[in-house]
Amino acid sequence: MEEVIHQEQPKQQKKKTKWIIIAVAIVAILIAGIVSVQAFILTSAKEDYFLAEKNSIQQLQETFESRFQQEIAWKEHTDENAIESVTKITGQMNVPSMAGMGYDQIINNANITIESAMDKQENMSSVSISAGMAGIELNGIEATLDNNDLFVGLPFLDNIIQVNGDDLGRILQEIDPDTFTGEENIDFSTLYNENPFATEDFTYINEEYLMYLYDKLPDEAFESNSEDITVGDNSINAEKITFSLSEEEVQNILKGLFDKMAADEKLREILVNQTFYMDYANVEVANEEIAAFEEDFVSAMEDASANVDSIKLPDGFESIIWVHDDIIVKRELAATLEDAGATAAVRIDGTNAVTDNNQVLDYNFTVDDGNTEETMNINADLSQQDGSANDMITFSAQDASFTIESNQTEQNETDKSFEHIFSFSQQGTQLMSLHWVGEGTYEEDQMTVNHTLFAEDGAALNQDTLSISLSQEGSTISEVETPDAGQVKNLSDMSGEEITQYFETDVMQQFQLWMGNMMGGMGTGGF
Repeated sequence: MEEVIHQEQPKQQKKKTKWIIIAVAIVAILIAGIVSVQAFILTSAKEDYFLAEKNSIQQLQETFESRFQQEIAWKEHTDENAIESVTKITGQMNVPSMAGMGYDQIINNANITIESAMDKQENMSSVSISAGMAGIELNGIEATLDNNDLFVGLPFLDNIIQVNGDDLGRILQEIDPDTFTGEENIDFSTLYNENPFATEDFTYINEEYLMYLYDKLPDEAFESNSEDITVGDNSINAEKITFSLSEEEVQNILKGLFDKMAADEKLREILVNQTFYMDYANVEVANEEIAAFEEDFVSAMEDASANVDSIKLPDGFESIIWVHDDIIVKRELAATLEDAGATAAVRIDGTNAVTDNNQVLDYNFTVDDGNTEETMNINADLSQQDGSANDMITFSAQDASFTIESNQTEQNETDKSFEHIFSFSQQGTQLMSLHWVGEGTYEEDQMTVNHTLFAEDGAALNQDTLSISLSQEGSTISEVETPDAGQVKNLSDMSGEEITQYFETDVMQQFQLWMGNMMGGMGTGGF
C-alpha cells in the first residue's frame, strides 16, 4: 500500500503542473490583449505603459500595411464584390543530366488552369480545374457552393452531383448505419467566415478580463522618469517606465483571475464555440462531449487557483520600457520561475530604432535553466522611400538562422514589382534559398499578377534549371453562376439504397468508359 501511495503522488503533481502551465498560458494571452484597450487617458505611468504597448503594435501594423497597400485594397474589394479569377501554372526545367529521362519535357509541357469565382456577401463560390501533360488534357473537375449546397462535377460524369450539408447525416446513416448516427452535417457557410471570433465575444473578454487585469494591477507597480539612452546611432531622451510585481502580488492577481474564470458560464460558452468551430463536419457535438470539456476547464481553473502558490517568482516580475514619440524604443523584461525544483530565467531585451524612412528592431529572447542558456535573436531592418521598400528580417539561434528579404518597387499607384527571398543558413553557410519574384497591376475592379518561384542551393539548383510560373487575373463580375438544373443529380432526393445503386452502376460505368478512352489516348498522344 505504501508503494502505491508513493507512486500516486508524482502523478498528481504532474497533473497539477500541467494545469498550471495551461492556466499561465491563458493568462499570458489575456495580458497580451490588454494593449487593445482603447480608453486610456495620459494621467499615470500605468496608463502610459499600456498605451505605449498599443501604439507600438499599431505602428508595426501600419508599416506592414504600407508594404502591401495594393494587395490589401484588392482584398477589401473582393470582400465586398463578386470576383472571378484565373490562375495558370506552368513549369520550366533545364537539367542536362536528366534530359534523357524525359522529365524536362513533361514539366515544360505541363500546365494547370484554375478558374474560380467567389461572392462573400452571398456565400457563393465556384472552382473549375483543367490540366495538360504529355499531350493529355484533363477537363471537367468543378465544384460550386451555393449557400449550403455543394455541386460537384467530374470529367467522367454526365450529371453534376448535388448534396445539402444539412442532409449529409441522413444519407451517411442510411448507407452505413453502423458508423454514422444521422446527426452529422456540414455547415458550408463557415468556410466564408474569416474571423470566427464574434465581435460580441471579443467585447465581453475585453470588458470582463482584460480590463479586470488592468484594474487589478496596482498603480504603485509603475514608476516613470526621464532618461537619456542610445538607440541605434541616435542619443534620445526617453520616458523610462518600470513595471514590477512581487511574487505575492502575481499570485494574488492570478488566483483572482482563475476563480473568476472558473465561475464564468459565458466564458465557457465562448470557449466551447471556439473549440468546436472548425469541426464544421460535425457541428452538432454531443452534449456529453461539451459537458466534459466544460468540466475539464472548470477543474483546470480550480486546480490552478488552489495551487497558485506553486508559481514561484523569487525575484518577482519586472518589465522596463523606454518610450519616445509614443512608441517603445527599448525594452527589458526579466523573470525567474521555479517549479518542482527546476528553475528557468526568462529575459527579453531589445531596441526599436525608428527614423523617417527606416526602422530597425533588434530583440533577444533568452531562457536559462541553470545548465544551458538558449537565445533567439530577431532582427528586422525595414526601410521605405520614394515608392521602394527594402526589408530584411532574420531569426537566429545558436548556429542557424532563417532570413526573409523583401524588395518592392511601386512604379505608380497601380503597378509594382517585388522579390521575396527566404533563405536558411547553418554555421554561417547558406544552405538553400527560395525566391519569389513577380510584378502586378492592381486597379479598382481588376488585377493581374505574374509570379516566378525558384530555389537556389549555390551549386546546381537555380532559376535556369527549375522554376514555376503562375499568372493570375482577377476581375469583378455581377454574380457567381450556378449549375444548370437540368444537369444536376440531387442526392438529397434519393434514399441511401438509391445512392448506392447509382454509384455502383451509372457512376462506375461512366468512370470505366472514361478511363478506357484516356488510356487509349495516352498511346496516341490524346483522347
